[in-house]
Formats: sequence, C-alpha cells, structure tokens
Amino acid sequence: MRIFLVASFGLMLSAVAANADSGPCPATVTDDGEPPGAGSAQMEHRFKDVGFYLGDPKDNDGVPSDDDSEKERQLEQHWELTRVPGKPITMVCRYHGTDKTYVSTVPNDVKGCVLSGEMNDRGDVLGSPDLTCK
Repeated sequence: MRIFLVASFGLMLSAVAANADSGPCPATVTDDGEPPGAGSAQMEHRFKDVGFYLGDPKDNDGVPSDDDSEKERQLEQHWELTRVPGKPITMVCRYHGTDKTYVSTVPNDVKGCVLSGEMNDRGDVLGSPDLTCK
C-alpha cells in the first residue's frame, strides 16, 4: 500500500526536535495550529503524518518517500533529502481531526527521515507514528 502525504503549508525544525513522541514534529497541535502552551483551552490533535517539499509546499507535489512498506497495517516510509542550491526543504506535519499543519524548514545537516507506525484496514494512520530524522 503506497501512501503519499500532502499538506498545506512556519517554524524551525530545531525548535521542536526535543519532542520525543513524534520526533521533529510536535506531538500535538491545538485548533490554531500551534503546539499546546500554557493556558491553551483549545482541542489538541495528535500527530498523524508528514510531507517533505523542495521549497514552498504550495509550489510542488512533495518529495515521495524512497520506499514505502508493503506490509499490511504497517506504515514505513523513508526519505533521502537531496538538497538543491537556493531551495530549502520544507517539512509539513499533519494531525488527526484537523486541517491545521505545523510547517518547518529542515536544517541542512538533516540527510533523511523515517516515518513508522500502524494503519487500519482502510489505510488510515492509527495513533501517532514515530518520525526520526538524521
């Protein structure tokens, strides 16, 4: 089963790298699309998937993963992030139950990312998958 992740489109990846639940993406966002903070009374949405784009996400279809897992109910995607001079790589984190996204520029020292988790029989991502970038 192939999954292509596309999202609508800012902040730096390094600002959220300490988040252990979903890796470089915040584990949750509130309805305003920001990571939850003190005093936030809005509903939180858990991390679901990610897309990578060369430059502005509005200008392209995204970077397809290098190899998607074909195992039933398993989500496994790998991205080798190849740089083009003058174009940053943009990461768009998506969340369950909302159209809100979290967008960041991938630092130049990050060479690749892996997303792994579980899916249901319809191919929907279950829970919050793990995203690791090196």
